[in-house]
Amino acid sequence: MAEKTSRATLPHRLVIVAGTYDGVVAGWDTKGHVGKFDDDEEKSTKPKKNQDLLDMLQSASRVTDDTSYLKMNFAMAVHDGSVRCLSIASSAQQSGPGGKLDETSNPTPGALLSAGFDESLAIFSLVKRVQSGELKTPSNLGTPTCSDFAPPYTNSPTHALIGLSSGKIVIYRRKDWSVEHVLPGHDEKGVTCISVHPSGKMALSGGRDGKICLWDLMRGRLAFVNKIPSNQRGRKCTVNHIVWSDDGNRYAYCTHEGNITAREMESGQDLLDITLPSAGRANQICFIGGDEGLFLAAACNNGGLPVFAVGSIDENEEEEGTRRALMAIEPVEGVASAREDRLKCIRSVKGGSD
Repeated sequence: MAEKTSRATLPHRLVIVAGTYDGVVAGWDTKGHVGKFDDDEEKSTKPKKNQDLLDMLQSASRVTDDTSYLKMNFAMAVHDGSVRCLSIASSAQQSGPGGKLDETSNPTPGALLSAGFDESLAIFSLVKRVQSGELKTPSNLGTPTCSDFAPPYTNSPTHALIGLSSGKIVIYRRKDWSVEHVLPGHDEKGVTCISVHPSGKMALSGGRDGKICLWDLMRGRLAFVNKIPSNQRGRKCTVNHIVWSDDGNRYAYCTHEGNITAREMESGQDLLDITLPSAGRANQICFIGGDEGLFLAAACNNGGLPVFAVGSIDENEEEEGTRRALMAIEPVEGVASAREDRLKCIRSVKGGSD
């Protein structure tokens, strides 16, 4: 039997940014080469432990093979304390036949937003490779926990949303980084995740209070609240992550208790509803798919990477945890106990070809 080979290719342009517990932000790019942001000299005043990490990253980048797909493009000390969340604004993919997103088009990265435990926000231009701003979050509202741009699919978004440990969401006007709204919707346990609709007109947020909130961003107010039932008496669910599909017609969320749910926005119908073992709970999820259908991939706490089909639930598929698992990359033995190689985040890569 002839071996079947995949024709899938990676996009021509891909940017990956990571934040560390030491407050360093590092970026890898398929375009350009190792360099520094214009304000790196100013950042050199950060603690020495950050400088040691910077030196290590830069040293590693120098020995990278010139033919590598990804190369380190920058590494800089940004925050005093850990980096809590990162968001990149990238241009939208062009529409193909039937109004669907063209998977072969290549989004262009624009702005980078970094939020830290030091309650500061740092804004960078990935095009000009300069820091364009820095500010503190409003006092007495806690530390940033999550963020997203609005609209999400443009390299020049008009607003940025920051979720805070106080349970509030701050909406910034990106033109001058002034506070436009402070949205109360979650309790003092904090906001855990934010996802802006592709249209930029609404957003979903999740918290440690077991709530999923739908926000009307045009009016700056709460539109709907969905309380997730908990399997543990006296305890509320924690929403780990929430995402929209590219067309904005579906959304999905995962909880700390192991639940993964995908839902149709208009009808509210569940398209996927499963429960994973607590040791293998999903930390983040993402929609993937193409001509063969829509799927949901999960980055799990035990190092596993299951992929599920998303579609209407049949009456014969009601038994939880036994349906729609198309494939799964199993965790390496010992990972769950070591907790070193657990998967913390996942994103779909757009702009490649099938």
